[in-house]
Amino acid sequence: MIKKFISLIIIIFSNKSFAQTLTTVEKLENKYQECLDSGIEMKKCASDFYLTCDSLLNVSFKNLKIKLNKTDQNNLKIEQINWLKKRDTYFKKASIEAKNEMGEQFSNDYKMVLFDKKSEFVMLRVKELIKRRNKIK
Repeated sequence: MIKKFISLIIIIFSNKSFAQTLTTVEKLENKYQECLDSGIEMKKCASDFYLTCDSLLNVSFKNLKIKLNKTDQNNLKIEQINWLKKRDTYFKKASIEAKNEMGEQFSNDYKMVLFDKKSEFVMLRVKELIKRRNKIK
């Protein structure tokens, strides 16, 4: 099921209709919140959403990169490497924060909170890349 969902996202983001991508992201965020609000398998909701965010990051990066000249592509690559370092640092910090909030490190609540924090961080980058892509004519 996750593979089908991620494939759908990739198709949507690979479509030439880039004007709707931020709307699509918003819809995904709303579906994620609905899943959490249901109170059923919340860890799975958070885990699936994180995987979706990570896939969207890759697609958004590629969609922006193909619109850039070689110099800007290289600059984007360096920027993304630096962002990945920040992401890794943030994820370590988020793990500590989630442990402090939830107590036991391997509980479902801990994992859900950690996936949520990771998703939020990655989704900010996705939105940034989409906005930059949409500005290019």
